[in-house]
Amino acid sequence: SSGINAEYGDTGITRSRVMEEMDSAMVKIEQIRQEELESYTNFVMGLINQSGQITVERVHKLLSMLLEDSVAGMLTEEEVKAFLDKKVKQKLLSFSSGIYKKYKT
Repeated sequence: SSGINAEYGDTGITRSRVMEEMDSAMVKIEQIRQEELESYTNFVMGLINQSGQITVERVHKLLSMLLEDSVAGMLTEEEVKAFLDKKVKQKLLSFSSGIYKKYKT
């Protein structure tokens, strides 16, 4: 064996190493997206304070417009729902019948 990896030339990079690097990069991007989304907690809370209640679809639409040029811009409705559900667990919001409201103590 010449030690040359035919798939990647003579760089010495194996396919599994490339896959590990890609997985690591994807995890990092997801962390950045979650951190950026988290930074909009006050914005979302302001929306809810202003209207009294909001749906995941409405939050998704507003955040998508706001974040369209950022890493977090390609958010799915499922990701926004997970974010809002996290706020429910943190007792910042309540959820009932598809509507998020400010948590009342």
